[in-house]
Amino acid sequence: MKIYVHSAERKENGWNMSCDETLQGLKPKRHMLVDSDACAFVYILEASDAFIYVVMPKAVWGALKEALATNEPIFLVGRDATLELEGIHEEVAYLIENIAGNANYGEEMEQAVTAFFA
Repeated sequence: MKIYVHSAERKENGWNMSCDETLQGLKPKRHMLVDSDACAFVYILEASDAFIYVVMPKAVWGALKEALATNEPIFLVGRDATLELEGIHEEVAYLIENIAGNANYGEEMEQAVTAFFA
């Protein structure tokens, strides 16, 4: 199952990334992937019997960049719960460094990440 983040907003306690899904029972996995086809970062949540993929498109990369710079926490806000996306700063920083100049992520993803986070 995929959850799509549709917006991000800075609050007093950090950044809220909003989605339209229920989050009850999900736990942060502290691990991320890249979806090169969708040009998005993907944070993994754990359900009791599956992994749930939180897709963060370019539209919310500005929030990621700002949160990395300020080390503010990032929360996923759903219809019924809010989850802190633990470990996201380390994971995004690692991916940005790993993607730069790496054709394995696809030309579009590599160029987009390098241009945005440089």
